[in-house]
Amino acid sequence: MPGVGENVSEMIMMPHLWPEHVTVGDVVYPPGGVLGPRIQYSIELVMVHNGEMTVWIDGQCRYAPAGSVSILFPGHEERFAFSTQMDTYHSFVHLWLPDLPDEIERRLLRLPWPLPLSSAMHDLTRSALHLRRSSLSTADGLLRTLGLHMLWRYLGEGERLLAGEESGHPAVERARQFIQAHLSESLALADIAQAAAISPPHLIRLFRAEFDRTPIAYLWEQRVRQGIELLENTGLPVGLIAEQCGFQTSYHFSRRVRQATDLSPVEVRRRAWGQEPPHPPESTVQ
Repeated sequence: MPGVGENVSEMIMMPHLWPEHVTVGDVVYPPGGVLGPRIQYSIELVMVHNGEMTVWIDGQCRYAPAGSVSILFPGHEERFAFSTQMDTYHSFVHLWLPDLPDEIERRLLRLPWPLPLSSAMHDLTRSALHLRRSSLSTADGLLRTLGLHMLWRYLGEGERLLAGEESGHPAVERARQFIQAHLSESLALADIAQAAAISPPHLIRLFRAEFDRTPIAYLWEQRVRQGIELLENTGLPVGLIAEQCGFQTSYHFSRRVRQATDLSPVEVRRRAWGQEPPHPPESTVQ
């Protein structure tokens, strides 16, 4: 698991901090989809992968774009509205932590909202989602461990952001967030550089130094990764996934997916589902 050594000493100092229960899921809302009002009953991490989410928490409006992760706390009334222009795909992890120390809650409440969805958090989310179909006798314990790990990573990444300690160059982070939020759109290098407030040649040099690839190569990698994620976790048609991930044609999407996986989009989906579609998410756990 990425970053598994981070915050370990702090976790050891709180051996009683162990979730009573953890659930994980994902859902796709069509354009104009809504949810609620509802009362939140757990700590919930919400990862928005595609589209966008607006949530009113006790009447206060907050916005979470694609490529973000946010936290919700129990006891509050929530109402959600999703993108009116495209499907919104998000995943979620619920943690029941009745003994969460007040100091940890205060630290979580001080964080920016939402946070950028880091590669490490994205990978942890995928691992948690895959446990839904696991036959391991230890799956429940693994899921609780992953859920707690994700909460600690959320806290650590948020406090690093608060301290102004970017994981990379600030312009690269701005470009990365812009790319993630606009995957479905036709983007040129000039568009990304403008969003990052830096010249295109300088942005290319920074991306090569940090990712060993150009911004455009990074853009296409993210489109392919998002497409594979939608194939594995939703029943959306391949053509619609291609469109929402910024591909001009299904053929181009299929070619890129095969280059990345040696499988066609249909084969990627069959492998992930074990020949069977995933269970639809429960409407009360979103």
